[in-house]
Amino acid sequence: MFKRTASLSLKAMSVAMLLAVGGQAIAASNYLAANVNRVLMMGDERYGGCMAALSVSPQSVLPSCGGGWVSFSCTGDFAEPVQAYRMVDQAQLALTTNKRVLVEIHDDKKHNGYCYASRIDIIR
Repeated sequence: MFKRTASLSLKAMSVAMLLAVGGQAIAASNYLAANVNRVLMMGDERYGGCMAALSVSPQSVLPSCGGGWVSFSCTGDFAEPVQAYRMVDQAQLALTTNKRVLVEIHDDKKHNGYCYASRIDIIR
């Protein structure tokens, strides 16, 4: 009787572990080249405090990202605020000079459904 109970318990634990692991979403990151269409600065913590609207939707490379915008996390949730504001500066520079940018976005870090951009490069 003990062997049978132990065997059933082991099987139940195995199934529970598979369900727990299988139910987790796998985080992804990707790069996106686009123009900056708008830059948004917030007076509160919505959207991470700062965002950029891109000419190509982040959903085109990461479907779970909110459409059109990326957050730089000026609130400090995913980046140091000074670094985040410097990324906003780069987005503003690209907007002003009409240069394309390359952004690295992450779908496991979001503000109000919009993905976090951890990197922005201005492309000549």
